[in-house]
Parts: sequence; C-alpha cells; structure tokens
Amino acid sequence: MRIVIAGPPKAGNVWLKCLLAAMYGLQALGPKRSPASPTLEAFSEWVADNRFRDGTVFHQHYDYSDEMASAVLSVPAHLVTVVRDPYDMFVSTFHTIQKHGDDPKRKGRTAEILVGKAIDHPDVLDWLKRGGFRNNLLKGNQWLASGQTADVRYEALIGDPVAELTRLAERIGPASPERIAAAVAGCSADVMRQNNRTARHVRVAKVGDSRGTLNADHLAVFRDQYADLIRGLGYAVRDPDSRPRGQEHV
Repeated sequence: MRIVIAGPPKAGNVWLKCLLAAMYGLQALGPKRSPASPTLEAFSEWVADNRFRDGTVFHQHYDYSDEMASAVLSVPAHLVTVVRDPYDMFVSTFHTIQKHGDDPKRKGRTAEILVGKAIDHPDVLDWLKRGGFRNNLLKGNQWLASGQTADVRYEALIGDPVAELTRLAERIGPASPERIAAAVAGCSADVMRQNNRTARHVRVAKVGDSRGTLNADHLAVFRDQYADLIRGLGYAVRDPDSRPRGQEHV
C-alpha cells in the first residue's frame, strides 16, 4: 500500500500520516524522504527514481490538477485529503508563521508580513482582504470536488477518531478495529508532542480555537473574501455581529 495525503496545510496532515502509518503498518516519510517540492514535476521524478516504495505514506501540499491526481493514482497509490474548519485553520497557520517566521524558506512569501504582528493587526486583516489565505482553502475545495481523493474531517478525527478512521478504511483498505484503536492511542496529541519529529506540528489539537481568538473584523473579511470556499468545504460562514470588533489578541 502507498498513500499520498494531499491538500491544505495546518489541517492535521502530520497527525493523519501518523494514524495511517500505524493503521496499515506503513513507514511515514518525512520531508527528506518525500518529494522535494509540491509540484507534479518533483513527484514524477521521485516516482521515476523508484523512491516511492510500497508500504509508505507521506503528505505534501499539492495544488489539485487532473495530471497530479492521475500521477498519484497510476503509481498506484491512494489519495487522501484532510479538511478543517477554515477559521481554526487560519489561527493555526498564523501561529505557525509566528513560530517559524525566521525560517529562510519562508522569506519572500506574502505571509512574511504577518511575522511579529498580533492576529488582529491591520496588516493581518489587510493580508486576509487581499486573498492571502485563499489558496490554502482552494486546495481543499479542489481536491474534494475532484472525487479522486478520500476525505477526512479534522473535527471528526477529534470527536470520534475510531469512527472517522473506520469510515476512511472503507474507502482505501480494510483495517482491523484493534489496529485502528492502537493507531489512535499511539498518535495522540500528547504522544506526538513527545516526539521530536512531530512536536512542532502540534499546538492545541482542538476544535474551535478560533472562536475565542477572531473578532468581528476577521469574520467580516472571511465572509466577504472566502464565503464560497468556506461553504465549499462544508462549513458555515460565521456572522460578524456575533463577535466584538477591534478586540486585541496576542
């Protein structure tokens, strides 16, 4: 079995990779052992070099294209996409940018302007207004709409991981209840925080983090700029009137 987790960042990809590796007895490939960049060309070269071995799983933030999906499926490999509440995903993205803002690989990206700012800073809101978060949401929308990938909901993984993984196993291959239960126990947030390779990917690991963080200004921007993509992912667009404006968060 080979699995590619394709989709947006900060949606639970590293967690899902851990879970799938444990469920199916796969080797989870890190950045140094998976394609060097999220492009069709890098993936195709990697496969041609016989580096996508059987019994492995990796994640990469691929944009959807028919060619990309066909390249993965023709290996053959399974495609899986995990999606998450866009508001929570933005908060997680923001905190990741703050934590790794000095990484040379991030230099020159549009999100660099967010480094060192409070989450309600005018520059953060302006970045959102200019569509800075749109591509993150577009990845999830396009992979889900393609029908080429098995979908996983982050909130379902949090609420009832056994049920969500059982549903996923019906799409990509059988896994015993014992293997699923062991995967859930072995890939808990606490366990992953203790692992040097995965600790930096786990912050709060909960649903609804954005509800105490984003104010009405954020919600208005999300409604005006991202409503189509939020609904496309299967989530409700939040009402800006439900939150105070100009409330500072650090």
